[in-house]
Amino acid sequence: MKTFANWVMKGRMQAVIVATVLAMLALLVTPLGLISAAVVSLAVLRQGWKEGTLVLGSALLAITGLGGLLFQMPLATFLIGALLWVPAAALGGVMGRTGSLRLAIEAAAVVAAGVVLLQYALLVDPAAFWADALNEFLFQRVDEETLAAANAEQLVGMLAGWMVGGVAATWFLGSVVSLMLARYWASLLDRPGAFGEEFRELRFGRWLLLLVPVLLVVGILLTGGEPSLVGQLYLIGMVIFLIQGLSVVHGLVAQFGGSSAWLVGLYLLLIFVAPQGATMVSLVGYSDGWLDFRARARARRSGTGDK
Repeated sequence: MKTFANWVMKGRMQAVIVATVLAMLALLVTPLGLISAAVVSLAVLRQGWKEGTLVLGSALLAITGLGGLLFQMPLATFLIGALLWVPAAALGGVMGRTGSLRLAIEAAAVVAAGVVLLQYALLVDPAAFWADALNEFLFQRVDEETLAAANAEQLVGMLAGWMVGGVAATWFLGSVVSLMLARYWASLLDRPGAFGEEFRELRFGRWLLLLVPVLLVVGILLTGGEPSLVGQLYLIGMVIFLIQGLSVVHGLVAQFGGSSAWLVGLYLLLIFVAPQGATMVSLVGYSDGWLDFRARARARRSGTGDK
């Protein structure tokens, strides 16, 4: 990883090539888009806005040219690049200016909330829009008999109502992953181990501790679980404290010298026991905001060591 990060940071051309190639390959292997975004974020984080903007602009020109040459769709590939790289560059800039992973993630959460509000502002009926999009996606890939047997219409109706918040929360989580990857690369180059220390102590602002319960009550409980604008925003809040919950577990495992099997089990829980597993980890993260489990663990260990 350090060798890769060092090569990317050797010059503008290397960063542009890697970001562009990975973005094009993401059309086949979607997760590569997160790595592509992380490269742009790293450029802004370590080299500042002036050089980072040059990398961003050059990469946009490159992907537009490739899109026109290979697919005759320059505008489509330009939009893909812009959606991947502009937010990543902005978050890298926030991280570079403030030096705070917490503030950069909170900025991403605010942008994700803006994505929800924008959909409600631009779409007459967001649920109907997403229902049409999901139906078209399924009908292009699955035959009608299979769809009828699977009762796809009912499933689409259930998913469509929450797609506004789901899309925003997914974008938010992906942006955070790219930002953390960029921060990890930067720490490898500048101060190895710095990212791990920062992530294990990650705690979000008190304003989120007060806001998220309001979103839960107003957007979920009072509506009986029906989709609503406030409920969509709650999904973003849940992802915020999912991230803090992961930080808590990583921090406690490191403090007590626990086996990495605990972390493997944690991520298996998130993968195979969804969405209950994510809800449990989010609850841990939210509780930590009030109780600070890691500080209590340090105090307990310190007290034990003094006896």
